[in-house]
Amino acid sequence: MASIIASEATATRCLLVVAKPAGAPELRRLREIAPGRRLELRVLAPAFVRSRLQFLTSDVDEGIRRARGRLERSLAEIEADGELRARGEVGDADPLLAIDCALATFAADEIVIVRSGERRNWGERRLAAQVGERFSVPVREIEPAL
Repeated sequence: MASIIASEATATRCLLVVAKPAGAPELRRLREIAPGRRLELRVLAPAFVRSRLQFLTSDVDEGIRRARGRLERSLAEIEADGELRARGEVGDADPLLAIDCALATFAADEIVIVRSGERRNWGERRLAAQVGERFSVPVREIEPAL
């Protein structure tokens, strides 16, 4: 029993919010968060929409489709890595609500946002700052690999 508790104590629980699929470069950066510790990952792909109008009219079908693709590619990269394991889910078009729901079932030690790049979508703008203001969990962003 003590070994199980010790093993759990050395794990860092990380909510990985993917605005773009997490590939090998992002996974290397993720490992830097907790060197020498096991990472327990939950991947969250919010159903980002391209515009405020789509968000206000709940026009989220395209966002859900793109989020599924980001989630599937991220989980495939994590599986191919061989050392990391993860579960994942598609989240709400409102990324703050998606993160709130994910944290209700996964007590993360840290939230890591994989940014989409220079052309951020509407829901991704200021996301790290908003997450930091709203949740009492450390937040960091990973810049996309070039």
